[in-house]
Amino acid sequence: MINGVKPAREKAFDAAFDEFSRTGDISMRKVGDAAGVTAAALYYHFASKQKLLDSIADRGFGLFDARLRAERGDSPLDVIHGILDGYRQFAADEPNLFGLMFVEERPSARKFPSDFGAHRSAVFNRLWKSVGECMEEPADGDHSESLYLAHDLWALTHGQILLWRAGRFSDERTFLEVLLGSIDRFLDSL
Repeated sequence: MINGVKPAREKAFDAAFDEFSRTGDISMRKVGDAAGVTAAALYYHFASKQKLLDSIADRGFGLFDARLRAERGDSPLDVIHGILDGYRQFAADEPNLFGLMFVEERPSARKFPSDFGAHRSAVFNRLWKSVGECMEEPADGDHSESLYLAHDLWALTHGQILLWRAGRFSDERTFLEVLLGSIDRFLDSL
């Protein structure tokens, strides 16, 4: 921007993203008030509240991808643990975004196995590759087993996180012990 003034759409989106991140909900009126436009004017930029929520989720995935891509490891097991711990930490740090991105039904969400098998998730690609390396699966072979096992591992972690978020563990230390034990038992079976 040459003049330093944000366009109305960007200002409204930033307000919506901040509101959702903080509260887990948005209203077009509140977003409009924060952006200095009417709620009706927001519909010019976002055809529906769902379109706005999809945009919020897309930005959330950008943050999530950047955070988890930064996870480095010396071995496939280190990469796997880094990604899954990053997933857990994202759920703790950004509970409202996590819910929108990974719990709420969204028509535009990537679907398993088609989207993931087509490498449409950078983070999942790294997890999948690392699981395949743990299995010593040939790089040019049929990746269906490692694809499904990577998904199983993600689902196991996701389920434990949802139980934690629902208060099903006596404390965070117990949750972490159970989660890490579940992941290690899964990886030992590869």
